[in-house]
Amino acid sequence: MRAIMYHYVREFDPARPHFRFLNIANFRRQLDLFAQEGGFVTRAEWDDFLAHGRMPDIPGKVILTFDDAMSCHYTHVFPELAARGLWGLFYVSTQPYATGRMLDVHRIHLLCGTVEGTELYARTRALVSEDMIPHARRAAFRQETYTSQTNRPGVTEVKRLLNYFIDENCRSQVIDTLGRDFGVAFDCNSFYVTPDQLREMAAAGMAIGAHTVSHPVMSKLDPAQQQREIGDCFACLDAICGSGTRSYAHPYGGFHSFDAATLKALRDNGVAFAFNVEPRDICAADRDKAQLFLPRHDCNLFPHGAAD
Repeated sequence: MRAIMYHYVREFDPARPHFRFLNIANFRRQLDLFAQEGGFVTRAEWDDFLAHGRMPDIPGKVILTFDDAMSCHYTHVFPELAARGLWGLFYVSTQPYATGRMLDVHRIHLLCGTVEGTELYARTRALVSEDMIPHARRAAFRQETYTSQTNRPGVTEVKRLLNYFIDENCRSQVIDTLGRDFGVAFDCNSFYVTPDQLREMAAAGMAIGAHTVSHPVMSKLDPAQQQREIGDCFACLDAICGSGTRSYAHPYGGFHSFDAATLKALRDNGVAFAFNVEPRDICAADRDKAQLFLPRHDCNLFPHGAAD
């Protein structure tokens, strides 16, 4: 049994010529391939695995997961799953519903999708002074500055600078400035699945799970902050969709992205299972040994899954 992770599934938007996404046509082709190779895990089979550790009779069945609750999950993914009689698990970060403001991680995606990478990096680097970099990261930042002089700046460098190097208290202001400089609008209402749409999806059999409040690297937070990120996320989702089996996906993923305090917070909040990012299939032993960090494959590891 294998879990597959998706993010953006949509069509090309000429306003964002550099945006990375899985084209909906290729998503359909990938679903066709999975259907031919073993099919999809049913809700009953998944519940049986969680309760008893029993695997589906047919090996290689697929469970579909979608992170970040972008609007394309409602406009493109949800209709496709419904038409095929399939279900999926959708993981939601809830801060945008409370603040009306896009998450920084997604604002960075929009910038990278709209502006050519070297131009965006040059402007970002000009805006970020060394005093915006925590002391513990400054040596690496200076090395990054050297790297930029070898004519290799681009999207990877922008993401590293804004997601890793810069102090979190400075990041939003820099992103605001970049948005103004390049004319990139950050429209929260059109970017995410709305609460009404989440309710519709849940009523149609889709599973809605937590992805924290603000999509941080959880291992960088103290235990109390992690408890708030998880507990407040579930409180918001319960208010939108009602309570049910609690599931979770680790933001960013990988074993570096969470720690023992994260797992404790998940247990404290009654989470039945959680997904990590780890490129291997789920085995029967994972029910007991890895239920709070179940492995998931990125969709791009399979035919038709590469981003456009």
